Amino acid sequence: MIEETGTIVEIKGKQIAVVLCKKSSFCKNCASMEACQVGSDNTTRLVEAHNFIGAHIGDEVKIATNTRSFLQSSFVLYLVPVIFLIMGATLGQFLGERLQEGPDPNLLSALIGVAFLVGSFLIIKVGSRAIPSENFMPRIVEILSEADALSKDLSHGN
Repeated sequence: MIEETGTIVEIKGKQIAVVLCKKSSFCKNCASMEACQVGSDNTTRLVEAHNFIGAHIGDEVKIATNTRSFLQSSFVLYLVPVIFLIMGATLGQFLGERLQEGPDPNLLSALIGVAFLVGSFLIIKVGSRAIPSENFMPRIVEILSEADALSKDLSHGN
């Protein structure tokens, strides 16, 4: 399990919460670090998470995602395009060597490789719409401190 803590800043629908998390040391090594929805101060990020336990705006929560889901999505996002690039480059090289009056095999290899790479991104984009985001979305597993309870304690002088 990969776990993070943060504060709920928005509730979407009945069971989705937007959690503002501090960027951790885990983020520094992430290849998609720049693609995260980063807060205005560049030290936080927004994460949508399942809210099955009924946390509210202002609650500090712990969110977790399954390591298996994380690795599966990483494979699709990073390795599949590389595989398509290599397949396209190999196909281009093969075709370039077989065509008598055709273009340079290296040029054809590069062009078809890039075309396959772009095609893989399009396939991933369209294909990811068919997969419910709930399958890969983290979930809130614990409420660390409730905003309402803290407000009540402060207002009663406790």
